[in-house]
Amino acid sequence: MATRLRNNKCTVIGGSGFLGQRLVTKLLEKGYRINILDIRKPPVTEGVKFFSADLCCKEDILPAIQDVNVVFHCASPPPSNDNRELFYKVNYTGTKTIIEACKEAGVQKLVLTSSASVVFEGRDLKNGSEDLPYAKKPIDYYSQTKILQEMEVLNANNPEKNFMTIAIRPHGIFGPQDPHLVPVLVQAARSGKMKFVIGNGKNLVDFTYVDNVVHGLILAAENLHSNSHICGKVMTNIGCLHNYF
Repeated sequence: MATRLRNNKCTVIGGSGFLGQRLVTKLLEKGYRINILDIRKPPVTEGVKFFSADLCCKEDILPAIQDVNVVFHCASPPPSNDNRELFYKVNYTGTKTIIEACKEAGVQKLVLTSSASVVFEGRDLKNGSEDLPYAKKPIDYYSQTKILQEMEVLNANNPEKNFMTIAIRPHGIFGPQDPHLVPVLVQAARSGKMKFVIGNGKNLVDFTYVDNVVHGLILAAENLHSNSHICGKVMTNIGCLHNYF
């Protein structure tokens, strides 16, 4: 059963984005105090403190994670972005800097929003589990840098020094105010570039409702402690997380 965090102060990196805003809303409903770290302010900042930072600058990050128990890392360029330098800077270099800042500030828990694409090489995967190896030939640069990011976070796990990490791997996040997945599909359909198969389609694609991802992230944070078997692990089946913990 989930246990409430002793220190109810959290920082959501990427808290102005689609997933980040939903996470912040749910944390506020549960009574947590929230810092948002992002490059732009969210539409609503009531009840939260906003910090703007370059994720590659530790001195920028530190003020947003002081006296914080858990950091949720949700920041990433969208997969549709074609800026390789930006992917590397945010997903890899930025994450390494976040880890360094967390350790210096005494943050105990780091919860990463990773991606199921880190194990995908363009071939069908059915009933995949956390044991699948990283893709040797990632399908794009987004996935390649997400692999590097996830490895850094999991390798940083060190319960003996009271620093625990976990990665959650959702796929195809959708829901209210989705700026990426559904709008792209709609635009592709309107332009005639995509045909939807209804009925006996043989391809299987997992989509994850945004609030289920949020639920999983919070469960991960609340159950992450030095004696927990989830330390330094990845979780893929968001829908069953409440049964796993």
